[in-house]
Amino acid sequence: MSGGTFSARAAAYLALSLLAAGCASAPVVEGQLIADPYEGTNRSVHSFNKGVDTALLRPITQAYDTVTPELIQHMVRNGLDHLSLPAIFINRVLQGDAEEAGAALARFSLNTIIGAGGLLDPATEFGLPHTPTDFGVTLARWGAPEGAFVEAPIFGPHTERHLVGRLVNFALDPAVLVTVGAVEVANTIVIIDATRGPLAAVRARDDNFGLIDDVLYESEDSYVTSRTGYVQARRRKVAGETTAEQAPNIFGD
Repeated sequence: MSGGTFSARAAAYLALSLLAAGCASAPVVEGQLIADPYEGTNRSVHSFNKGVDTALLRPITQAYDTVTPELIQHMVRNGLDHLSLPAIFINRVLQGDAEEAGAALARFSLNTIIGAGGLLDPATEFGLPHTPTDFGVTLARWGAPEGAFVEAPIFGPHTERHLVGRLVNFALDPAVLVTVGAVEVANTIVIIDATRGPLAAVRARDDNFGLIDDVLYESEDSYVTSRTGYVQARRRKVAGETTAEQAPNIFGD
C-alpha cells in the first residue's frame, strides 16, 4: 500500500472523526432518551425499512433458517465474525487497548491458520472469544458526542456518532485495505456491500428474529420502540467499553 494512499485514508478518518465531534447538540424532548430533530424523515425511512423487512428480509431469513443446515449457519457466522477482526484490531489500537488488540490479532491468526480460514473457531477454545467493537466506540473514547438519532435506509437506527463510525468501519474492511487508490476503494466497498452485506443482514435478522418481530409488528409504535431499544442497547455497549467518565449518561440529568 502506498504512503500517499495511507495518508489520504488517515486524513479521511480524521475528517470523519471531526465531523462526529462537531455534531451540534439538539435539545432532547422530555420523555425521549435522545434528541430526534429528524423525526419526520426518520419515520418515513423507518416505514421504508419496515416494508423491506416485510417483503424481503423476513421471508428470506425464514427460508435461510429452514433450508440451511445448522453446521453451515455456524460456519457462516464464524466467517462473518472472522472478516470483522482486522477492523476490530485497528479500533482496539486506536482505543489504546493493547491487550484486546493483541487478542484480536491472535484470534485472527489462529482461526486463519487452523480454523479453515475462519470458518471454524478454535480460538474460542483457546480462550480468545470474539469481542467486537467498532469505530463508533472509538469515537466515544475520544470524547465525540453521541449526536441525534438517525434512521438510515436499509441500515436502520443509528446515533450520528455511530453512523459516522459505521462509514469508517466500511473503510477498515480487510478487502478495502488491500486496494490502492480512491476509485478502487469505492468499488471494493460496493462489491463487499453487495455480497457480504446481505448475508450479514440475514444472519443478524435470524439471530434476533423474535425480538425484531415484536418490535416491528407487535408494538403500538414500532418507530418509538425501535428507537428506544436501539439507543439503550447502543449506550450499554459504549458504556461497557469506555470508562465511567467517558460513557454517556444513560439516565440523563
